[in-house]
Amino acid sequence: MRFYSNLFAFIIIEWKLICGQHIDIDPNGYIMYCSCMGRFGNQAEQLLGSLQFAKSVDRTLILPPFIQYNHYKINFIPFDDYFELEPIQRFHRVMTLETFMKYLSPTVWPEESRSILCYSSRGSPDKTDQGCNPLDGNPFNSFWTHIGVKEFANGSVFHSPLLTDYKYAKEWKTRFRDIKVLAFVGAPSAFPTNEKAVQIQKYITLSSRVTTNGDKYRKARGFEGKPYLALHLRHGSDWLKACDLLKENPNMNQLFSSQQCSPVSHHSPHIPLPYELCFPTFHTIVQQIKQTISESEEQIETIYIATDNNNQTLWQLIHESVPNMTLITPTKTMWSSGVKNKSKPFISQPIIIIKHFGN
Repeated sequence: MRFYSNLFAFIIIEWKLICGQHIDIDPNGYIMYCSCMGRFGNQAEQLLGSLQFAKSVDRTLILPPFIQYNHYKINFIPFDDYFELEPIQRFHRVMTLETFMKYLSPTVWPEESRSILCYSSRGSPDKTDQGCNPLDGNPFNSFWTHIGVKEFANGSVFHSPLLTDYKYAKEWKTRFRDIKVLAFVGAPSAFPTNEKAVQIQKYITLSSRVTTNGDKYRKARGFEGKPYLALHLRHGSDWLKACDLLKENPNMNQLFSSQQCSPVSHHSPHIPLPYELCFPTFHTIVQQIKQTISESEEQIETIYIATDNNNQTLWQLIHESVPNMTLITPTKTMWSSGVKNKSKPFISQPIIIIKHFGN
């Protein structure tokens, strides 16, 4: 054991031996959460806020897998399949959930000492249990089952009225100092996250696996080494339902990450968001494509489309509008980020949560 001292206390650091390397047990504790809100964009947005919160309370953040939905089937993608850990560790202490559960949980988070945190009661379907009920519903149940957690023996802990916000770091450190692992039902982050947390995106770097396979995909589809336009277009049924909120609430001035590209919503919060920003018409899509291509300094001959709805009719209409372009229409691949990352230029709906990632 090693001893570190300051004017007030001695802190004992325990360590584990993993594959010939020492992993220190963080004396300040850990933060764990279910990445159970929305699809990749929502989960990535809340990652930034969770990193900010973990740093403010000086606990190691346990990085959960990304939850992916394919035709109502839930898949879990390890965090480091998508992003590199080392750049994030330059900002704050992190480790993957898989590493924590395999090597540290028996000591740091044994089954008999596990509790679950939420702001207030989530209620059970039958209204009899007024705890956090982390195993009720999906993807919550699937998430905890996936990592081998069957129950929280120490029950629920409500953190009301404290918000999971860096501004309350001092209160969190004092109130929960005796709980080694703060396991949250959901991400300890607001949504959308705050502007300071957005700056953390500079530490988020696509994994070599994503970039390498993105390169292989471009080669296989015949546009490796060529300038191309990437179009990220959400227009599936669930996205349409979300956009309909703007019609149902005509005074709504923010939706998802609309503030990233909309000076109207950012600087004039009382001006409502146009529906077109969320669900653009065919005319707008084509107009943007033509304008972007004409303004590009490079000769664009290929358009790569990443989308949640493989609308062949729409692709045909776009092709007819820009007949000289080769359209790479959607395929089911997790390497889309690696392809979009190297595009010149890039188009997306302003409301999509996308600006924070892709270094």
